[in-house]
Amino acid sequence: MGRTGLEASTDEARDALRAGRREVDVCTDLARRTGDPRAAALATCLALGIAQAEAERRLGEPAVASLFEEFGAGEEEDVAVLLDAAFVFVVDRELDAHQRRIRDLLGAAVRAYGKGIPSGLGASLWRLCRTGDLARAYLLLASDRRRVRDDGDPAAYWAALVAAGNLLPDGDGIGDAREHCHRMAELHPGER
Repeated sequence: MGRTGLEASTDEARDALRAGRREVDVCTDLARRTGDPRAAALATCLALGIAQAEAERRLGEPAVASLFEEFGAGEEEDVAVLLDAAFVFVVDRELDAHQRRIRDLLGAAVRAYGKGIPSGLGASLWRLCRTGDLARAYLLLASDRRRVRDDGDPAAYWAALVAAGNLLPDGDGIGDAREHCHRMAELHPGER
């Protein structure tokens, strides 16, 4: 029995990803070679380990499906970038109870931040939490440049980050960020 075009494209995408290529570039190259951006996106998802049913669901979302109709030849990279921005290529990681607690604390910090969290920050946090990169999500929120909005709750924000930081292992700047959050929590004590 011969291999299907999807199987061959998936193997090609898997090899490219293992070689360190980015999802966007893999999808773009496949789409240019095959002339079928949707099939290229599906093969990229499958190569990432996303189940076919889930990949099909993501590609069938109205906002995503419309991309394949709106863009044509020569715009494969644009489609791939927009698919990536729509989180089509995100590989969701199953979190254990400890990781879910950290994720929930980061969510509490986001809620305490105030209305209008910057879209770039929100998209980054969503992706990092879905992929299980909780340390990087924490570092984004714990930045010494981060200021809680006027309609936010600084005491709740910094308290949530203190609690999350205390659950994260040291390394990659976590210790410094943790100390910063403790200092900020002391500056913004909540009602006890």
